[in-house]
Amino acid sequence: MVTSEDARGLGNGSRLRFLVSMTCVNGFFHDLYTESLAEALLKTKQGGALAVWASSGLTWPGGQVEMNKELVRLLFSGESVTLGEATIGAKAVVNDQDIRRTWILFGDPTTRLK
Repeated sequence: MVTSEDARGLGNGSRLRFLVSMTCVNGFFHDLYTESLAEALLKTKQGGALAVWASSGLTWPGGQVEMNKELVRLLFSGESVTLGEATIGAKAVVNDQDIRRTWILFGDPTTRLK
C-alpha cells in the first residue's frame, strides 16, 4: 500500500509515470487537513507522477472496473490519444453519474504518453 508520505520519497527523476489508481478516494483532494495520494505524487520534487487518474470519492466498484479497462484499452490501442481524450472516452462507457463525477485526471489533459 502506497501512502502520500511514501509518494514524497519517490525518486524517479525525469522518468515520470502516469498513475492509474483503480480504487476509491486516492484523489480526495478536498480535505483541508490531508493531502491526497494524487496530489502528493504530482508534487514530489525528485519525481513522482506526470499525471494521476484517481477517484475523489466513494463509488460502486463494478463501474470503476469497466471504466478503467476502457481507459487502458484507449491508451494502448496504438492510436495517439491524449490523456484527456482517453479519460473522456473511459467515462463514456459508464452510466453511473457518481463515477463520472468523482474520477478526475490530475495533470495536463493534452499530455500524450510515450
